[in-house]
Amino acid sequence: MTLRSTIQDLRAHADVANDEHQVKVRTGQFAELSGRLRPALVELPRLNVGLAEVRQLDLELPPDRDQEAALVSESLRALAADLPSLTIEQNLDLAKARVRSAEKYVGELRTLVAGSWQAHVNQPPPAINSDLVDALAQGGVDVEEIRDALESARGRLQAISNRTIPNQGDVEKFRIAIAAIHSCGEKLGEVVDADIAEGIVGSQEDRGMPLSWFTPERLEKLAGLRIVDRFHVRLR
Repeated sequence: MTLRSTIQDLRAHADVANDEHQVKVRTGQFAELSGRLRPALVELPRLNVGLAEVRQLDLELPPDRDQEAALVSESLRALAADLPSLTIEQNLDLAKARVRSAEKYVGELRTLVAGSWQAHVNQPPPAINSDLVDALAQGGVDVEEIRDALESARGRLQAISNRTIPNQGDVEKFRIAIAAIHSCGEKLGEVVDADIAEGIVGSQEDRGMPLSWFTPERLEKLAGLRIVDRFHVRLR
C-alpha cells in the first residue's frame, strides 16, 4: 500500500467518523427539541379550555389571548411535523427560537389562567354552621336531607376548587355548587330560626339554657318541631 492510498483511506475513515458524529449530535438536538415540544403541545389545549372558562368571569383579561393561543398551537404542530424532515446541514437556531417562544407563552398563559381561576374559587362560600346542623340533628330536628345536600355541594365545590386550571364547564359547576350551599342555608332557616337554634344548641352544652329562656312562644315553636319532650329541667 502506497503512502498516498494510506492517506486517502485515513481521510475516508475520518469523513465517516465525522458524519457519524454529526448524526449523533443532530439526533440529540432533535430529541431535545421534541422533548421540549411535547409538554407544550399537551398543555396548551388544556390551557385554552381554561382560558375560555375564566373568560366567563368578571375579570379583565387581555383581549387577544385567544387568537395568540390559536397561533401558537398551530405553530407548535407545524414545528413538530417539520422536525423529522430537517437535514443534518440545516441550522436549528430558528427551530430553537420557536420552541423558546412557545415555552414562554405557555408559561405566561398558565400563570394568567391559574391566577384568574384561583382568585375566583378562593372566594368564601356561603357560611353555614355545620356544628349547628349536627346539633339540630342531635336535638331531634329533621335536617338529614339538608345535611346530605350540604355535604354533597361542599364536596363538589372542593373538587372543583382544587384544580389549578379549570376544566370545561367548571365555572358553571362552581356556580351551581355555591347556589346549592346557599339553598341549604335558606332551607335550614325555614326549619328553625336563629333564636330557636340557639336554644337547641345551648341546651346540649354543659351549662344548658336558663329556664327563663323557655317562654310560651319558644315552647310552641319547639313543639312545632316535635322536639319539646327532649328538654328537661336540671336542678343545680
